[in-house]
Amino acid sequence: MNEFPHEVEFQSYTPPQPDGGGGYLPGTGGWTTFNKIDGFLDTPTSNEIYQAQQLQHPFDRYLYYPYRTDIKTDMRVTCEGDTYELVGKPLDQGGQHEVMKVSLRLLANG
Repeated sequence: MNEFPHEVEFQSYTPPQPDGGGGYLPGTGGWTTFNKIDGFLDTPTSNEIYQAQQLQHPFDRYLYYPYRTDIKTDMRVTCEGDTYELVGKPLDQGGQHEVMKVSLRLLANG
């Protein structure tokens, strides 16, 4: 079995470029692909979801992926037709520089 069976796409946001007259240049800015990698989208337990809601930090999925340090909290993730925002800092699981974990929240209008 593959440890990372899902293809996920990390996206970063680029603000639109000003046109010099108070507006923005057409076709500039927006979400663009930062990187595509293999990952594992996992569903948290109902107890984990309940605890997160009590702390006012709701999330819908966990994403596990190979260790890397270039993923930032202002990015978003798309996988299997859904778009998620990162709701926490990516964490190194066990401090071994092998697997990262981040919590995701499903966006209504990705």
